[in-house]
Amino acid sequence: MDHQLSCDCGVCRLTLNDPVPRYSVLCACEDCRQALRWAAKFGGETPEDLLRGVYFRSDFSEIMGKEYIIATKLRNDNKSIRLFCKKCYSCVGVDHEAYQNNVFLSIPEHCSINFCITIEPKAVLFLQDYPGEIADVPSETIPVFHNMKYPQERARFRSIDPIGVTLSPPTTPAKGITIRDLIADLTIENLNLEPGTIP
Repeated sequence: MDHQLSCDCGVCRLTLNDPVPRYSVLCACEDCRQALRWAAKFGGETPEDLLRGVYFRSDFSEIMGKEYIIATKLRNDNKSIRLFCKKCYSCVGVDHEAYQNNVFLSIPEHCSINFCITIEPKAVLFLQDYPGEIADVPSETIPVFHNMKYPQERARFRSIDPIGVTLSPPTTPAKGITIRDLIADLTIENLNLEPGTIP
């Protein structure tokens, strides 16, 4: 069976060479919510305040429906590029400069994945952006990060196994197409959204 991540309407499909998730986080960052709220205006799912993110190796054996994929960034200085289906506005993948083309981020509640993902989150990120009073954190022992502004926080995050290795350059080349190969074939649309605004 091909292990695929696709949009909800099925026109965009990314076939993974390696379907084993590297790690998972819960994320409250306002940028993720802002991008998904923008997509929700066009038919995408409305995001929860705390999102589940799962990281996979950036290595695809096949990309179907590339002509239906749009690449977006929130603003000029934004470090993430998000890929959406231009028909249903599912988010089929996210790249960030910190991922070093080793992994990409998927948000399972905002796309379709045809295989089971059972992986516990390693950390809860950007709780300073959480809009409610107290986030529903699944464990008292899970590491919590309010922001990544300070190098000490970034070092503490990377010290969690296997995050440090995963956010390093790949030790072996991809067998197929990477997310940055895909992005290089697309025109990146700048959404020009101000930080914290609701689209």
